[in-house]
Amino acid sequence: MITLAKNPHGLMATRVDEPRITALAAALYVANSVYSEALKMPNPHATLDDICDALPEVLPEILGVIKTTPELAEVLKGAIADRLWAYTAVEYARVEAGDGYGYVFDLLVEALEKGGDPHSIRADALDVPRRIRELAEQAGGDV
Repeated sequence: MITLAKNPHGLMATRVDEPRITALAAALYVANSVYSEALKMPNPHATLDDICDALPEVLPEILGVIKTTPELAEVLKGAIADRLWAYTAVEYARVEAGDGYGYVFDLLVEALEKGGDPHSIRADALDVPRRIRELAEQAGGDV
């Protein structure tokens, strides 16, 4: 977090919360790595779902090995979980949408990999199949 202070010349940054930024970057790396491994499985969406279900049990053990403060451990847990649930949503929506729409989900994955907001990406991913069906109905065709 950047703290802003007013001086005679305007606002200036006075402090950066480097440990938190480092923890968020580490969470991004972990989530991206887990996602890459899940893609190697026959059903990535189901694999990611299983991983996310196991997070409450596994993450405390993993984070216990890392030398960090309890506050940063919570940042890591939340950020990793948010990203993995977003990846899970993307892959479930990809399956639901069917063939021909993979590029849409590839764009959402790319946004996640680059640090995009996992909550909005998750919501967008889950909304894609419904929107495809609506557009197909409007056009008078089948999906």
